[in-house]
Amino acid sequence: MIASLGQAHDFRRVAKVLVARSWAEASAGNMSLRLTAASAQSEPISCLASGCGEELECAVDMSALVGERFLVTASGCRMRDLAADPASGLCLVEGLDRGRYRLAGGSGQLTSEWATHAGLHSLFMESGSPERAVLHCHPLSLIALSHVFRSEGEMNDRLFRMHHETRLLIPEMLGLVPFAAGDSLERAAATREKMRRFRIVLWDKHGVIASGRSLDEALDRVEMVEKAAALYLGLKSAGFDPQGLSDEQVRAMLPASEE
Repeated sequence: MIASLGQAHDFRRVAKVLVARSWAEASAGNMSLRLTAASAQSEPISCLASGCGEELECAVDMSALVGERFLVTASGCRMRDLAADPASGLCLVEGLDRGRYRLAGGSGQLTSEWATHAGLHSLFMESGSPERAVLHCHPLSLIALSHVFRSEGEMNDRLFRMHHETRLLIPEMLGLVPFAAGDSLERAAATREKMRRFRIVLWDKHGVIASGRSLDEALDRVEMVEKAAALYLGLKSAGFDPQGLSDEQVRAMLPASEE
């Protein structure tokens, strides 16, 4: 069933990039995609239609997701395996009520970070946002940058001056969530709060989580900010203290509403 879903190739394509760039080592990284009404109706999701599948509890409020359907990476899924065969690492999920969802099919249990994904998808639904995809991965330069800067403001002031297209593509810049060990509900709540303003968030000394209208768009945002981080760290390692674009250059390139 999962292998026949049209959206499976989106997961494969993004997984290939994550593997090639070493942004999802071992079983690290996870993704989710909310299916549109049209895609859900056109795909062979007979298991969901008949109401079969294990019913499970979710630690976050899923009221906004009742009746919504998702493809989600499975717990322990290796991105290199997902890149080779999406059916080996995807689950099909349906929101049932405030605290329950149905695991309708796929490969084992959901990613342990489903609470974070569910919270973000709920936020998108509640706010009327077009975002449907959530991507979590471990880009090397951005993780390294979280060891350098201690505040969101300082990090953004340096990072978003490194390359002019970074600020153009992501004008609100990058959110920062403090370090949290393990799969923390506190981190899930903090991420949801940050995503009210940002579309990409750095988990201190851990990795990033990004949203998009598609998985490709979420990946675009990670790639853009990771490039800026790599530029900053590369210049620092060469002995420079990179200042990047001047205030005048930033003002010249941004629309008046963003100044």
